[in-house]
Amino acid sequence: MDLASVDASQLRMARQQLHQVVGALDMVGQGVSAHMVRGMEAAVQQFVLHPEKCTEATAQTLERAGFALVEYLESQLGERPRSALGLFPQFKQVQEMAGADRIHPADLWTWPWRWVDPATPPAAQPLAYGPEVRSRLDQRVLKIMKHADHNAAAEIGVISLGLAQGENHRQPAIFWKLSAAFFEAMAKALVPMDVYAKRAASRILLQYTTLARGDQSVSERLAQDLLFFCAQAVPKQAADAPALDAVRKAWSLGRHVAQPYDQSTFGLYDPAVLAQARRRIESVKENWSALAGGDMARMKACVDQFGLVAESLDKLHEKGRPLGQALNRVAQQTAQAGKPPSPELAMETATAVLFLEASFEDFHPSDATFAARIQQLAERLDAVRGGAMAPPLEGWMEQLYRSVSDRQTMGTVVGELRTTLGEVEQHLDQFFRNPADKSVLGPVPSLMGQMRGVLSVLGLDQAALAVGRMRDTVDEWLITEQEPEQIKAGDTFEKLGNSLGALGFQVDMLGYQPLLARKLFVYDAEAGELKHVAGRLADEHEEALHAEAFQPGAGVDIELDFEPAAPAGPVTAPGQLLDASLPPRRFRASSTRSPPWPRWTKSRPWPMPRTVPPRRRGSRTRPS
Repeated sequence: MDLASVDASQLRMARQQLHQVVGALDMVGQGVSAHMVRGMEAAVQQFVLHPEKCTEATAQTLERAGFALVEYLESQLGERPRSALGLFPQFKQVQEMAGADRIHPADLWTWPWRWVDPATPPAAQPLAYGPEVRSRLDQRVLKIMKHADHNAAAEIGVISLGLAQGENHRQPAIFWKLSAAFFEAMAKALVPMDVYAKRAASRILLQYTTLARGDQSVSERLAQDLLFFCAQAVPKQAADAPALDAVRKAWSLGRHVAQPYDQSTFGLYDPAVLAQARRRIESVKENWSALAGGDMARMKACVDQFGLVAESLDKLHEKGRPLGQALNRVAQQTAQAGKPPSPELAMETATAVLFLEASFEDFHPSDATFAARIQQLAERLDAVRGGAMAPPLEGWMEQLYRSVSDRQTMGTVVGELRTTLGEVEQHLDQFFRNPADKSVLGPVPSLMGQMRGVLSVLGLDQAALAVGRMRDTVDEWLITEQEPEQIKAGDTFEKLGNSLGALGFQVDMLGYQPLLARKLFVYDAEAGELKHVAGRLADEHEEALHAEAFQPGAGVDIELDFEPAAPAGPVTAPGQLLDASLPPRRFRASSTRSPPWPRWTKSRPWPMPRTVPPRRRGSRTRPS
């Protein structure tokens, strides 16, 4: 068969779809993911030009890269975002298929770049460019290339400090300090002498040649690559690597979590298998809860579904079989007994299923803790099934139940915020249609006060500030005498609409991504609006402090003064990426919302262990 004559229309369609994905990812600020998909698009373009390259093996490589990318994006929406460096093995394969000129792990590392002069230790003597210095550099770089010589790296570090001290221009001096830190890390074996580090060493020689000719231009890409290696190199003691420590402090690299880029941490499973496992866990949770409550009609369903859960565990994790088998044994024993399980066995099984549910929400198959806890749960199940007393709950098990309770509380809060926000929008819409009738604004300050209080308790200070400013605006309308035409002529309505639109988006996100909801919205005092800042870099140090101060699911304990209300309208699935390009919500005659609200659903409650005190819930209802 002549592959060159094959119809490539399907490949062109795939390329076009990947191109659209690149645009969508760029739009929502996912630059690393967009770079990955851009490589996949280029690889498919190679298939279009050369159909013989599109083999089963290359198609599977692209598919695995897609699996890895989906998992990475899901991790960014989770409570524990993972480093993009775990994508590098798949990224490398895709770039090789695309015929890329440059393939480097630093391409997946996003760190704000700026020229900063680190306070490195002084050199023994300043050095100038010349044949002797060049000869010393050439000899030692050659030793690194051939023998991975750590002493040679240490000597180049000293030479680099001398060149930095002898420089009269800022950027070349900073470059040589970065070079000194890089080679110091290499000498201390903090940077692997792999192909990427060796290429950096050879490129430093090329940069030396440029500077020696009197050209003061410095490769910013090379400087960023050196900074990447410095971020990956973490000395045990600052005194062990003073130049490296100075660079790390100057660029605040202590906030970077070093991770091997040659080990794949994404794409280790098929996302369809994980989605199936989540559905199976949800089914078995409902049926086991009913069976433990005495509903014997659920017996057969429980036995079948525990078998399916065991199958999913076996597919998703190489060490998942013990827990799957233990759950199967529990189901078989319960079926043979012909009666509901004992409270102890019901509790242990519920704990195991809740653990799997929580783990599959943010699945890390390479996490050693996951494998250890699977084994621990299997042993506990077998012991209780054999008639032994249930062991005391471990600390992490208590936290598991607390997190379930916290999520239920958060769901109630989010539902009420949506309801209150809808009421505010309705009143403002009526006022906008007839500014002469201020009576419709009467309930708005009180409603906004309730929202502001709840937002403050949740740590959403920027949203609370925005609601406070909106309340001030409404109070001003109520107090002052303004002509309707004058009110309509200003831009206040538009600003309120934009702020309410952003607030609605934030409340949506709060229901399933509390940490992102905390970080991605700021109040712009100059514009007088709450804004969604996805795709724009905020101060990273402040973000780190906020992330430490606000941990989702960490004991949200709020006494509510209202009844939870189920929102109406279309549903957005939890975890769905909303298009950041949607126009801001305006006051409309229709009561429908855009983007649509995700509906918070509650599962059948699970038995709480006696060792875990239940969360206090408010019982007061909103006064009519």
